[in-house]
Amino acid sequence: MNHSPSFLSRRSSMVRQSLLLNSDNLGRRVATGAGYKFLGIALRTAITIGSTAVLARLLSPAEFGYIAMATVITEFAGLFGAFGFTNVLIQRRVINRLQLDTVFWATLAIGFLSALVVFVLSFFAEWLFSDPQVGPLLQVLSLTFVLNSLVAVPWVVLSRLMHFGAEFWLQLSIVVVRTAAAVASAYAGFGVWSLVVGALVGGLAGVVVNFARVPFLPRFRFHLPLLTTTWRTSGSYFGSSVLYYINMNLDLLLIGRQLGATSLGFYQNARSLTDEIRARIAMPIQHVLFPAFSAVQGERERFQQLVLRTGRLLAAIVIPVGVGVSANASELVQVLYGEKWLAMIPVMSMFGLSAALRASTAISSPLFNASNRVGLALRYNVVGTILSVVGVVLAIPYGVNVVAMTVAATSVYALVGFRAGFALIGLGARDMAQVLGLPAFSALVMWLATFALRQVSVAWSSHPGVLLMLHVAAGGVVYLVALHCLSRQYFQDVRHAVKTFRSRS
Repeated sequence: MNHSPSFLSRRSSMVRQSLLLNSDNLGRRVATGAGYKFLGIALRTAITIGSTAVLARLLSPAEFGYIAMATVITEFAGLFGAFGFTNVLIQRRVINRLQLDTVFWATLAIGFLSALVVFVLSFFAEWLFSDPQVGPLLQVLSLTFVLNSLVAVPWVVLSRLMHFGAEFWLQLSIVVVRTAAAVASAYAGFGVWSLVVGALVGGLAGVVVNFARVPFLPRFRFHLPLLTTTWRTSGSYFGSSVLYYINMNLDLLLIGRQLGATSLGFYQNARSLTDEIRARIAMPIQHVLFPAFSAVQGERERFQQLVLRTGRLLAAIVIPVGVGVSANASELVQVLYGEKWLAMIPVMSMFGLSAALRASTAISSPLFNASNRVGLALRYNVVGTILSVVGVVLAIPYGVNVVAMTVAATSVYALVGFRAGFALIGLGARDMAQVLGLPAFSALVMWLATFALRQVSVAWSSHPGVLLMLHVAAGGVVYLVALHCLSRQYFQDVRHAVKTFRSRS
């Protein structure tokens, strides 16, 4: 295949520019990245919620439960793909082309290994979950590991360049294609397989659009010392990924095995919706902040100001969203899922509170990573995982509602890691309270106002959609007024971010 000179030049220029982290105009670039992230959040969340409302009416809770069972296995194999090679490259101020080639072939090999692991484990799935439906799903889903491993280097290049506008369009196109494939398959009567089709088509679309935007052509060479000299850091990333896997999947495994696919469908769908707060808001912001924090890791005062400003913005957004989901769980379930899903209301209410806490403290992860203290983060994660495991094991005999309450209670430990991350750059408990305290108090006022309004609004209308719009609008106003009365700093941060984003050119 012949490439035009412009194509070759663009490939060489983009990859070459990514080899050195640039801290020039960092505030503008962070604001631009955050702006694109929030725009992407809004669009992808709308697509996800809309597709969920459609799929929940086309598929049964048990069919969602089967996919949740399969996820326990696929995420276990996915741990090997998260060995930390890409994070090592993002954190380093200077890298070279040989290291990019090495990471490409290493992650591709791991992708093939992960696919093989999933395929083999599929034959034991019936024993693990006491259900024969999961094995065939896993055998097909194993292909996604190979597809996902191919985009590791394009992701590193875009992250180091902080080209978040490009990433916005890439991610949006993938979500649209994946969602369309899943919904079309469900309408065609494919049942649970429609979710598998969506995953495969989305993975293939990711490969196509990433390499179209970052025309990286790997060379047939490999530098083993890169892997051997970074094994300790990569191993810490891997260890944190293992702990994250246990936290996110132990409850699914126990519920699926002991309570069945239907109960797991209720539990997992409630958790998936609230996880959107982290997946669509907190984790993308982590992606923006990791290279930004890495670029200023040697400038203490500048680092502190960037952390405080971004921490306030993140908390001011995610805390009311999570608390709002908890306050409006009843109407949300009826509007999005329908009458057959009412059993998930108390679960969603608990997960909303948990998501607010975990998402608002998510800034601690890029703090540990950018400071190259991944091992310290691992030790904090070990303690958090032990608390989570003990809580879930003790709660499982009492049903999914008690498990959700336990998960919400153990998520309070996230504050400990958040405090430790602040301490790494010389910030203290007062700074931590400044970031989280006022949004949390304002969100509590919003929750109480929503509860009080519900006592009278049900007499005005019995339609859950009308009640949901009324409660969300009133709650939003109450939150903004309360936060503004407590401090104007948050609104100044928003104005500064908007102004910086608008002046990015």
